[in-house]
Amino acid sequence: MKKLVTILIVLIMSTTLIACTTQANNETKKDLVVGLEAAYAPFNWTVTSVSDYAYPISNQPGSYVDGYDVQMSKELANIMDRNLVIKAIEWDGLIPALNSGEIDVIIAGMSPTSERKLQINFSDEYYRSEIVMVVKKDSNYASASKLTDFNGSKVVAQRGTLYDDLIPQIENVVHQTPLDAYSNLVASVMTNVSDAFVAELPVAESVVKSNPSLTIVKFEQGFGFTSEESDITVSVGVRKSDTELLDEINSALSTISVETRNEMMTAAVIRNNESELSIFDLIGKYVSLFIQGVGVTLLLAIIGTLGGFILSLILVWLKTQIVDKKRDGFIRILFKRLTSGIATIYIVLFRGTPMIVQAMIFYYGVKLIFDLSWWTPLSAGLIIVVLNTAAYIAEILRGSMNAIDKGQMEAARSLGFSRVKSLLYIVYPQAIKNALPAIGNEFIVNLKDTAVLSVIGVLDLFNATRQVVGATYDTVTPFVITAIIYLVLTGVTSLAVNYLENRQAGKEVKHA
Repeated sequence: MKKLVTILIVLIMSTTLIACTTQANNETKKDLVVGLEAAYAPFNWTVTSVSDYAYPISNQPGSYVDGYDVQMSKELANIMDRNLVIKAIEWDGLIPALNSGEIDVIIAGMSPTSERKLQINFSDEYYRSEIVMVVKKDSNYASASKLTDFNGSKVVAQRGTLYDDLIPQIENVVHQTPLDAYSNLVASVMTNVSDAFVAELPVAESVVKSNPSLTIVKFEQGFGFTSEESDITVSVGVRKSDTELLDEINSALSTISVETRNEMMTAAVIRNNESELSIFDLIGKYVSLFIQGVGVTLLLAIIGTLGGFILSLILVWLKTQIVDKKRDGFIRILFKRLTSGIATIYIVLFRGTPMIVQAMIFYYGVKLIFDLSWWTPLSAGLIIVVLNTAAYIAEILRGSMNAIDKGQMEAARSLGFSRVKSLLYIVYPQAIKNALPAIGNEFIVNLKDTAVLSVIGVLDLFNATRQVVGATYDTVTPFVITAIIYLVLTGVTSLAVNYLENRQAGKEVKHA
């Protein structure tokens, strides 16, 4: 018995020692924080289950990402002896996230164009592709083999990519406004808004796999797009100041053969079989992602509206201050005018600029100046919604206050109430009651408008849907599901506001 106990103690101590040693080794390793879209199959797409290929998304708990970029990130982190951390960020936010220090590198199928090289540095290529076009199978362009076959056609590409810059090479082309996601490009061609869109071969293969009514047009040698070397390659994006990291990445890439890279891409295309799901299978597979998106959306709307309401009371108090030149001293007059002016500028600023612009400036601007561990996309998103909502509710309350007889304030003051107490006990309760429908409408607006926060990586319902679309290239079903969810959320909110209004009206009739 004593021997058995001794053996168990030795085993436990050995296991503990190994675990502690492993943890210590991990803690001494540097992190390699990678930014990608998680919605650009087969380079990267979101999955909800653990596998040998999936990797956790650090800023979206419970979600995972798979794809060629993910496997390449794993290889690089392993060779460089670093802990891999992956963050999902919208395409337009990748370079700002890199330059603000949010991420260390961009591994997202990004080509090293001359415009991007002005902002960041690029490594040696980690994949070389072929530029093709995607059209409908039954279109007149399905049998095209030369670029000249597309003369006079309507062509579109993804915004901010080199593919959009290549379109003018087609004679008499109708160069359509670029779209922000490949799912939108697919929808544009499927609905005959566009005749074709430009893409790289692996992405085109995933798109066609998901949409059998589409086909890929490859060009004969010498009869396709004229492109530079950088147009057909993708590289790792690095900050201009991180020259040592760039050298380290290039050294690691040199150990990965072209054959290995091509095998990784082929395997990624094969694994991207999310398109084979029916609508019920799609709901079942991504239900956790939809639930997470709904939870974040409700959190943003509830906290944003409540916080904005509280802040709006302060703004209204500041903006509606009355200067009494006979009773107020110079300092008091100066204070009132200064704070009233600040409140006015605040309201004009936040009502006059889109929330998506505020999010980009506020989130990445703070990142550039301060290194705050708690400054995450969600925490920043909550603050942005509060600040934005406060400006709108302040004007709603101010208008409601103007409808209240001024004699009530004068009567309260004559009874010895201070201005603050008069507002809190006499004016605000009446103004809030009158403004309740408008405040409820502001909550509904927040439920929908917080979708713009996906630009800084907030996983709200809309962003979750985009990730499902990016994995499946199904441009209809996920958004139909999301539309139904939004209708339910706004419908329940409308019923709740109506109930509160009717209840208040009932109390007034009862007391009459």
